[in-house]
Formats: sequence, structure tokens, C-alpha cells
Amino acid sequence: MEIRKLKDNEEQIWDEYVLKSKSSTFYHLIGWKNVVEKTYGHEPFYLIAEEKGEIMGILPLFLLKSRNFGRKLVSVPFAPYGGVCAENSEIENALIENVKTLAKGKNTDYLELRSLDDKRENVETNDAYWTLILKLERDPELLWNRFDRKLRNAVRKGMKSNLSVEIGKDSCTDFYTIYSKNMRDLGAPVHSNTFFRNLLLEFPEQTNIATVSYEEKIIASIFLLYFKDTIISGWAASDRSFLNFNPNNILYWNTIKTACEEGYTYFDFGRSIMDSGTYHFKKSWGVEPKQMHYQYCLYNINKIPDTTQANRKRKMFARVYKQLPLTITNIIGPKLRRNFP
Repeated sequence: MEIRKLKDNEEQIWDEYVLKSKSSTFYHLIGWKNVVEKTYGHEPFYLIAEEKGEIMGILPLFLLKSRNFGRKLVSVPFAPYGGVCAENSEIENALIENVKTLAKGKNTDYLELRSLDDKRENVETNDAYWTLILKLERDPELLWNRFDRKLRNAVRKGMKSNLSVEIGKDSCTDFYTIYSKNMRDLGAPVHSNTFFRNLLLEFPEQTNIATVSYEEKIIASIFLLYFKDTIISGWAASDRSFLNFNPNNILYWNTIKTACEEGYTYFDFGRSIMDSGTYHFKKSWGVEPKQMHYQYCLYNINKIPDTTQANRKRKMFARVYKQLPLTITNIIGPKLRRNFP
């Protein structure tokens, strides 16, 4: 078996493997590599395990390096999950051992593998994050009847508030307006608008934007990703001044209803921390919480980096960041965000 870097003319066969692998995700697609490179300029290391000319496993990574924020090798940055796709544990282990050597050679502070299923023994692990996945039905009414009364009433309130729902890529500007303000109000650096534009260009058939409007004003929005039998809520935001209309409830219900009608099997609500407000909102839809395992090999640091909102330095930063004008945070936010995978 040979482990080597992806060649320029092998992007198609990489995606062919991703699409047939049982352990792959949207973020393993070669388009994610292209978006991260184009938007933030990070160096990719896309590894292939090959046996007798056939791909048996892959491991996508990026090297993030900054004078102020250190050096790290991550699979994959800006995504909730990534890690290894391999035909068996032997190939998986060989890829990981290879990338450990790479991480040491690049003098990184740490190697991070974001795994959705696999939890390796004797590895530093952050188990704080969960993704919440709803099993869909071909008939959306079957789902509706399983929702509790409180959730159904919240959706009905949105319907009675004369909210309208649309799905279309033309709403990217409106999505970004709401999303960037939400991130500023949370005290978190925002992705660049270019990041989302690049996603739409790179994945014309696998991305879309769902929006809720009130009197022609967009008040909530989700950036959607499509992969195999699953629709993923990649990023979501809403105008807090309209929360009494329950726009998030009607937005998610209409998106889920459409997913059922189009024959999708799962709706992934996206990453949350256990017991957070967003976790409980998503859990109310009858989802199955699935724990993610962020696994680390530490080299130039002594403990796993804590970038969660509970971190003391993060809280101090957030207090200041929230006070800045939106025009400023939209400029400096992406410059900071590129260093935090």
C-alpha cells in the first residue's frame, strides 16, 4: 500500500471515492478544498492510500499557520466533521500514522482530526460537540404528527404571522446581512462574504439558501448543503427583533417538509454544544443527537486548545467585539476567522 498526496489531475477520482465511501461527508468533497484555498489561502495536504492502483482511503487536511495563532494541521477546517475515510481500520491507521509524521515535520502545535463516528483510544479528545440529525419521512405529515404540541404551535404561529418562505441562491446577500450581524452580536468573528459566494460557485447543485420574509424583509435564513441522502443546515441566522413571530420554526419546518417531498432521508441540523440554547431548539424536533470526537496529537502545546464560548479569554474578546460597529466587524472578522478552524 502507498500513501501519497493527491495530484492535480486526480480531483475527479477523489470525488468518485468520496461518493461511494460509507464514511464520507460533504466536507470531504474536493470542492471544500477549493473553497478553503480560494477564500483563505491555507495550504492543503490531501492524502490518498492506494493499493494496486485503487484508492482505499483518503485523509484531507489543511495547514493553518499564523505568527499570532500558531501552526495546526486540521481535518478539516471550518467544518463540523472530517477526518479519515478508509475501507478498513488498517488503512485508517496507516493514514493517521503518515499524517502524524507530516505534522511533526511541519513543526505544528497540534494535529486535529474531526471524527463523526470513530473514537480512537489513547488520544486526546474533545467530545463537547454534537450534531443533531432528523430521520425524514416521504410523507411530511408523518413527521408533523410526531412533533410535540409546543413545536407544532410555534410553527402555526409563524404561519399566522404572514411569513413567507423561499429557497434560492439569489438571497446570499440577505443571508450574509443577517448572519454577520448575528455573529457580531455573539462576539464571534464572521466568515467572509466571499466564503459563501465561493461555496455557491463551487457547489452549484449542492448548495442553496432558504429564507423567511415578513413584509418583503428577510428576517431568517439558512445556508443549506446537500450530500447524498442528507441536507445539512450549514449556517443559520435570524433577525432577533422578529423572534416573536417564530421565524426559525417556520423556516426549519418548510425546509424539512421540502426535503421529505424531494426524497431525502436525513436533515442534519448542524453542530451544537450539549445543553446550549441551539442544542435544545434542535433537539425539540425529535432528532437523534450524534456525538462528534475531535481528536488531537499535541506537539508544541500541553493541552487541547479551548476555543469554545466558555473560554475566559474568548468571553473577554466577545465583550469587546460585540460593541464594534458592523462595518468594522465585517472587515476584521474574516481576517480573524481564517485562523480559527
